[in-house]
Amino acid sequence: MFTGIVAGAFIEAINKEENGWILQVAAPLIAPKVQLGDSVAIDGACLSVFKVEGAVLWFYVSPESIDKTIIRYYTEGTKVNIELPMQPTGYLGGHYVLGHVDATAVVTKIIPGDQAWFFTISIPEPFTKYVVYKGSVAINGVSLTINQVVGQNIELCIIPITIEKTNMSLLKLNDMVNIEFDILAKYTEQLLLKRDN
Repeated sequence: MFTGIVAGAFIEAINKEENGWILQVAAPLIAPKVQLGDSVAIDGACLSVFKVEGAVLWFYVSPESIDKTIIRYYTEGTKVNIELPMQPTGYLGGHYVLGHVDATAVVTKIIPGDQAWFFTISIPEPFTKYVVYKGSVAINGVSLTINQVVGQNIELCIIPITIEKTNMSLLKLNDMVNIEFDILAKYTEQLLLKRDN
């Protein structure tokens, strides 16, 4: 389980194999803390470390994860957001993020500013039921608050420290992002469905 409070890393190499990809991620701030088998979120997608070599973490990515996330767009040098799992003794600075990406969504508007940047993200229609004004969402693994909801569009207000520490500043119009919706909304839906049956 993660919190959506991330650090920066870079894709060092990609080995595309028939049954999945091997990602090598340069993460000097994170690598010294990582053990083999640890779960690590890369742009919000939970992956398991199978090798640590200096500051570089190695991950196997399944075909399903490649198909359902923005990992399929990665190239060498891509900046990614990285996060270690939440520790029971740590702070919950964002919200509960599982690292299970629900879908990809498209960036439809970006308004940069000195005090904040505003992003509009168009989400797939089946997921609109999980977004609410002032609710939480994870974009590329970053815990964010929804500023406004209009149909399939959510507006996000990103403060300068988040722009500085994440890959949000690199996003352009029509870029795809990983999106994970709030687990509490999904559990609530299931409880209500079971109650009505």
